[in-house]
Amino acid sequence: MDSSGWESILLMSRYDDFATHYDHVVGSRADVALYLKALIRKYHGRAKSVLELGCGSGSMLTLLSKSYRCEGVDLSRLMLQIARQKAPKVTLHHGDITRCNIGKRFDVVLCPFDTINHITSFAKWKMVFARAHEHLNPGGVFIFDVNTEYKLECYSNEPSVTENSERFVSVIEVQRRQRFRYDIVLKRFERRKGELFSLHTMVVPEIVVPTDRILAALGERFKRVTMVDPDRRTPNAQTDDLFFVCREPR
Repeated sequence: MDSSGWESILLMSRYDDFATHYDHVVGSRADVALYLKALIRKYHGRAKSVLELGCGSGSMLTLLSKSYRCEGVDLSRLMLQIARQKAPKVTLHHGDITRCNIGKRFDVVLCPFDTINHITSFAKWKMVFARAHEHLNPGGVFIFDVNTEYKLECYSNEPSVTENSERFVSVIEVQRRQRFRYDIVLKRFERRKGELFSLHTMVVPEIVVPTDRILAALGERFKRVTMVDPDRRTPNAQTDDLFFVCREPR
């Protein structure tokens, strides 16, 4: 097995181990779903079908399937089990989003929630771009978002984010390993009895890629690429979340 195969197994194991706690830590992110629906309406108002690459526990598909025919791909079998419970009418596929081919085309391909940052080599980012391109109908749109270096640097210099409930304490921390490489550390303390807790931990490596390299790679497959900042009219050096809307597949 080559090194990329081992990387896929390790990534799958990481999400399988944390699958039952994932939604409690990251939340539903319904606001992101609404924003993506707005982008789809703006850039492909006639879209009827959506493929999500890296669909995880199905939070996005649960919401988007109310408006579109949706399918999803993910590497974690346990995440897909949870997604099937949340979105039983959505077709789900087990696979690596850098290599998958489900033999269908869609009006929209999505890769949201900074999923692509979790892929720790830019060569594999370009493989995701290729898979998105292959699964698009003519005139289709590929939309994905990234965590920027500005955002991860800010988080790495701030205290951990902690959320408390009667049963759980969740902690999210960003650690800088070197420039362009970070670890997202998710910890979940589950109350067992009295002051006794059990700890569940997940460490997710993320990389940042300079925008000019992303645009150059996308330009090989799409004629038009628009960068969108949800918080301001034009992306700038303080942009946290950067969305790429890729149109007119070559």
